[in-house]
Amino acid sequence: MIVVKEFGEENYAKLDPLTVSLPHPEALAALVSRKTEINAHFTSPPFQYIEAKSPNVHRVLSSTDYLGNITLDVTFAPKKFVDANPKMTQAFIDALDEANDLIAKDKKKAAEIFSSSSKVKVEPADAQEMIEDKDAKFDTTPNGVMNFADFMHRAGLIKTVPSKWSDMFVPQLADRKGS
Repeated sequence: MIVVKEFGEENYAKLDPLTVSLPHPEALAALVSRKTEINAHFTSPPFQYIEAKSPNVHRVLSSTDYLGNITLDVTFAPKKFVDANPKMTQAFIDALDEANDLIAKDKKKAAEIFSSSSKVKVEPADAQEMIEDKDAKFDTTPNGVMNFADFMHRAGLIKTVPSKWSDMFVPQLADRKGS
């Protein structure tokens, strides 16, 4: 989507030959070490913050600058499981809402919890800095996902665009004001 904004709709795949998919921890290590051909990494928290603290790395762009504050990460479960376990699905959503509420009300405590439970080693103060970033949003309700669906359709990656954002998510989210 960012390539389209820079090079035009017809060139959406222009940079694909230059990209390689790596798990975030591996890409982080490759970029920071400067010992591989990896010289850029489009990532998400906490990796973007860790990379930004490296003297060998600088930010080139931010997805928020190009795409707005959109949902970048979603949780997936098999439809069969969700349909068979609506109470468990709702409990999971309630837990996410509770976690997001904690983040909004007590960023320091949320940072401490993240720091102590994450497999990625991040100091509590650094985690709090991430949480307090003006571009960091914590919400269970998907936002901006129709932009992705529209783009994927224009690029020929999906045949049909969902009629509304909630068609892509569990029914328990349908009454929310997503996009």
